[in-house]
Amino acid sequence: MAITPTDLLLIIFSPACAMLIAYALSTSSIKKSLNTNPGIFDKIEPLRGVAAALVVIHHSFYSYNLTYNARWAPLHAGLTDIPQPLINIIASFGGVGVIIFFMITGFLFVDKAVKCDGQIDFKKFYIGRFFRIVPAYIFVVIFVFAVAILTGARIYQSYSDYISAVFSWLLFGLAKPYTISSHIDNYLIVAGVFWTLGVEWKFYFLYPLICQFSKIKTATVALVLSAVMVSFLMIIGFFEGINGGILLSFIFGGLAALTLRFSMIIRSYLKNSLVSAFGLSISLYCIYIGMDVYSLFPCLGLFIAFVSMSNGDSVFGILNLKVFRWMGAISYSLYLSHGVFYFLFNKILMNNHEYLAPSAIAVLFAVAFSVVSYHFVEVKGISFGRNLSNKTKKSYLVSETTY
Repeated sequence: MAITPTDLLLIIFSPACAMLIAYALSTSSIKKSLNTNPGIFDKIEPLRGVAAALVVIHHSFYSYNLTYNARWAPLHAGLTDIPQPLINIIASFGGVGVIIFFMITGFLFVDKAVKCDGQIDFKKFYIGRFFRIVPAYIFVVIFVFAVAILTGARIYQSYSDYISAVFSWLLFGLAKPYTISSHIDNYLIVAGVFWTLGVEWKFYFLYPLICQFSKIKTATVALVLSAVMVSFLMIIGFFEGINGGILLSFIFGGLAALTLRFSMIIRSYLKNSLVSAFGLSISLYCIYIGMDVYSLFPCLGLFIAFVSMSNGDSVFGILNLKVFRWMGAISYSLYLSHGVFYFLFNKILMNNHEYLAPSAIAVLFAVAFSVVSYHFVEVKGISFGRNLSNKTKKSYLVSETTY
């Protein structure tokens, strides 16, 4: 059951097509919530949508591989006959998406810290973070448990084991959840994405410390030195696995925020699709020749592109497309939930089918589910958190960010 080049082309466009279908079938109130004002950083929301789409595409290969080859692995030469350099690029989609998410977090948080001179009301901040992240997470976890129970839950030996299993799924990625399905191990039922939430929470916990370096000159020196140090440590192989790339992504996001303080003339040069294309070309070439997406030079290329996009570049109009803004709105729910739909359609409902049909249908259902989750859970949670935080003393607000 090889994956054909046509399959690859169609699955790459499937998230955007699914979003267009879901939007067309949505009620007017849902359409209104999907079209909310993206704020001053109008290219960040669609960039989130692109990042989410890349992760969704990436995990389609993992799920297919697990179902038919019993291996949790990305696209490789055993699955398709396209040239290896192209496989390298497609297999790096997920990493690119995750790096973008972390850069966005670093960008938004450093921008607000500098704007507010570090004078953040951390009570409001943590209330906002909690009600931005937790409601949709709990909603997805409930759905995952329902799917596991209906398709065959794992049997534990005691009630305490069941309690521990449930509790492990309420740790928001800070520890690996227990296996709850008899068909798939631990949190592969959600494509293993919860680990990034654990990284995000650690960043949130460090935010008060980060705000101590909020003076523009202090922030510049701290971030530049951090970037140089982490880059050097990555070159000498100090970090284990992808940890260096993850840390560098946050730092690069913060540095991009500092470029907003440049003169309008310099920013006009940065806000250029040729700059974005240059950065993306560096990253893609490095990946094409076999470098890991989390290594230094692919991250550096993505940083160059991100600086341009965060300053308002649309990458030849791509980030102006409404479909990516809508996908940006639902990106958190989509990121959390797409894995369970791959599990449902690859392992349970459409087993023994070829790659494309189960994957494309799973994407369609994941997008539809995420639209519902965004409108009825995420928006309500954000509103409740905002109302609750407004009861505290007036202060500067830290802007919303998902990842």
